[in-house]
Amino acid sequence: MAAPRKKKDTPAVSLHPLPVARPRKRFYMQKMPDGVGERAVRVESSRSGARAQAMADFFGSGPVLHTSTNQRSMEVLLGELLSELDLQEESLAPGLLAEAWADAVGPGLASVSALVSVARGRARVTVNHPTVRYEITRLKSQIIRALNRTLGPGSVKSILIASS
Repeated sequence: MAAPRKKKDTPAVSLHPLPVARPRKRFYMQKMPDGVGERAVRVESSRSGARAQAMADFFGSGPVLHTSTNQRSMEVLLGELLSELDLQEESLAPGLLAEAWADAVGPGLASVSALVSVARGRARVTVNHPTVRYEITRLKSQIIRALNRTLGPGSVKSILIASS
């Protein structure tokens, strides 16, 4: 006869449930640079960040920048743009400009063209017809000399011609 089999010891049942993995947080809320409002920002794990940096180093591209690295407020951006523009123009009286233009080009060309402004050495002229543009272009050096005699030496260095 076969010996009766012994029952294996069954493990004691735990009354505590297994820990459930919490879902990984993929986004967090970040305050906007101007302090008003928030936006969702993707969480990047250190492993994926290191992988991206290794790929950038291997292929010789620049460093991987975070999405908020190049964010600036509108006030800062407008300040930078406006500081690059030279908005201060010296303007002369319109009557003085018309008189100087008539003396420089004569009554024939003065009747079909006008000196609009002189700023930073550039005289802006409007013309009515392409042939007038050609005549002013052809006589440009003489006109510049005549304007400098009237408006002062070095006032005009070039002439910009536009159609009216």
